[in-house]
Amino acid sequence: MLGQRLLPVGVLGGLSLLGGMIEASILALMANIAATMVLRGRAVVIDIGPLNLHMALRTALMAALAMTALRTALQLAIAWLPAHIAANVQAELRNELFDAFARASWSVKSLDKEGHFQELMTNQINQAVGAVMNVAAVISAGAMFLALVASAISLSAIAAAVVLASAIALFAAFRPLDRAGRNAARESSQAYIDQAGGISESVRLAEEAEVFGVTSAYRSRMAKLVAAARNASFHANLTLRIVSGVYQSAIYFIIVGGITGIYFAHAGNLASLGAVVLILVRASSYGQQLQGANHAIIQVMPYLDRLFGSIDRYRASAPNPEGSRLPEVQTIAFRRVSFSYRAGQPVLHDITFEVRGGETVGIIGPTGAGKSTLSQLLLRLREPDTGTYLLNGQAARAFATNDWHRKVAYVSQEPRLFTGSVADNIRFFREIEQADIERAARLAYIHDEIQKMPAGYATVIGQQADAVSGGQRQRICLARALAGQPRILVLDEATNALDLASEAAVQASLAGLRGSMTVFIIAHRLSLLRICDRVLVIEGGHVSAFGSLDELARTDHFYRRVASLVDTHTPPGSAEALTETLSPQ
Repeated sequence: MLGQRLLPVGVLGGLSLLGGMIEASILALMANIAATMVLRGRAVVIDIGPLNLHMALRTALMAALAMTALRTALQLAIAWLPAHIAANVQAELRNELFDAFARASWSVKSLDKEGHFQELMTNQINQAVGAVMNVAAVISAGAMFLALVASAISLSAIAAAVVLASAIALFAAFRPLDRAGRNAARESSQAYIDQAGGISESVRLAEEAEVFGVTSAYRSRMAKLVAAARNASFHANLTLRIVSGVYQSAIYFIIVGGITGIYFAHAGNLASLGAVVLILVRASSYGQQLQGANHAIIQVMPYLDRLFGSIDRYRASAPNPEGSRLPEVQTIAFRRVSFSYRAGQPVLHDITFEVRGGETVGIIGPTGAGKSTLSQLLLRLREPDTGTYLLNGQAARAFATNDWHRKVAYVSQEPRLFTGSVADNIRFFREIEQADIERAARLAYIHDEIQKMPAGYATVIGQQADAVSGGQRQRICLARALAGQPRILVLDEATNALDLASEAAVQASLAGLRGSMTVFIIAHRLSLLRICDRVLVIEGGHVSAFGSLDELARTDHFYRRVASLVDTHTPPGSAEALTETLSPQ
């Protein structure tokens, strides 16, 4: 993180070293001024190594004030540099993480637990920024510590050498606590990830928890996650505080011992002894900061490991953007395609079919048959484990991903909006003209309702239920898919939140698209299959039938059974059945 900032880091070290030298000079000068005043002298004598100065008391006081002002200016610069570096690192890490996440394949992103990425973007990066600040503290405190000790050596080599050697020994002695702190920080990092997931889930389940009256258990679940994070944080902070407090006490013992040695050796004069005491006490403060910052860096390492491990994992999964341009669709085919989420448990196996360009194809089947997984394979969100996905006889992965994303669209069974205008939600971060947005809204039969909103297409909406209805959300997302004029359109239960009138309107719109694009419709309502040229039946992870409705009515057991249930159990005029709850017999 700091490798690209060698210049500001070097400036920080240089300024800190200069600040330490000035601080040592101020302390030595003040000790001599105090001794001169106690002895009622008129001149201050400064004897530090080769330096031997004589100056009037008033001049010495003015010099001390000037050096204090200079040190104050240096401290402002020393404070500004780490804050500037940390702010830049925070922004760059968040951009880097989000860029890696956005480019990653869906197969990798979908493995993240709920709340995982949000925690990475917030607390884990904040911990990384804390590491930057602590590295800056190590550089600054270390430079000042060395400057002060060097100055003390010039006054009393024995005492300063004892303090320096003891400080180094203390660093080594605290290694076990450093390891304990790192282990505690690793547990804390995982606990915060788990807590973030629990928070995200709790927000999503808030409505159901209220309806089912389970708020007590709901609160208890969250309280356990908070307690786990609290305990892990306590252990991490405890080791940090122990290191800081014990180090300070130990260094005082060392200073007292060094001064006692000077006293019994009858070495030095009163002014020099006072200067040594002041300088070493101040050096001990920087030594404490140095040890504390070093320990804090060690504790942050698990957060950095998790953060950069996630960035590497996202980057490694990013699909290759290179490839051929997507041509006009003539055929789409699967050849013996299989896919598993877990080894040895195939969701789809030996899937083979071919679709002509411009066809509208329905996909039906019982719960767990693999319909949604098939839609993700069609969208290239996932790659087959075995077999081949072909477009015009060429492997689909040979086409450039950017071009693919422009020409392939999707409407999921859970329509999602973001906080922004209706037009922005339909545009969805693409360069699409307003006229094309309105054309798509008309095709999705939502244009008239948008016009009635307070600000029309400029009305700000979001995912919350009080912004737009479920049916409106679904039709806005359908307009989003149609706005880019795709060549391939995949709809996963795209009408499940619509009333019969809206569904009929959308069916009419989809029927009007026949021939202009290839459409795959995962349908749980048989009424939607009326506009399909052919219907693919998925049972048990494989294709059990593929043909027109008339052909399925004659040959496919699953379709005949569902159709008979519609005829037997639905009111007249209601040509729909929820096949999701059915399983083959």
